[in-house]
Amino acid sequence: MWANGVAAVLVLVSIVLKANPPANRLSAASRRLRIAVDMDEVIADSFSKHLSQYNQRAGANLTREMVSKKGLDELLPGESRDNFNAIPHAPGFFADLEVIAGSQEALLELSRHHDIYIASAAMEVPSSFAEKFQWMEKNFPFIPPSRIVFCGDKNIIHADVLIDDRSRHFKGFRGTGILFTAPHNATEAAD
Repeated sequence: MWANGVAAVLVLVSIVLKANPPANRLSAASRRLRIAVDMDEVIADSFSKHLSQYNQRAGANLTREMVSKKGLDELLPGESRDNFNAIPHAPGFFADLEVIAGSQEALLELSRHHDIYIASAAMEVPSSFAEKFQWMEKNFPFIPPSRIVFCGDKNIIHADVLIDDRSRHFKGFRGTGILFTAPHNATEAAD
């Protein structure tokens, strides 16, 4: 399922699942749902910083719109892509990301009715753990630390819903996956 709009999708998750509860589970109306939410490009705007730093370093003028239309593979071949991919590995990259508009309010509202977990594939950038954790404490203090999960493969997450900007995280996931729209996945076909 594709998701457009930040706050709307997070609030609608609750409505959709109550109308269509996941198979092999208790009725969604009779219990709190377990909703796992990715960090980068769902609640944290990592792409804007990533693109800005790449443009500064490479003397490029890439925009979100260009990436949405053509995709990173076409825009950044070979060494350019390697340079782009190295940027989040720099110390401090995740420390000061902007919060995606509406995500705090949406998660706070959902947390009143459901169990919200943050699931980040932080193993892809192991140096990001402390920065991501501190970012969560600062920007989402209502999410308890015990509900922040840093992992590599998100199919270990036992949740009713996973909201993520990368469809590869839905492989093996037993719940309902919602693909959150981001520039890098705009050309991807929705299931």
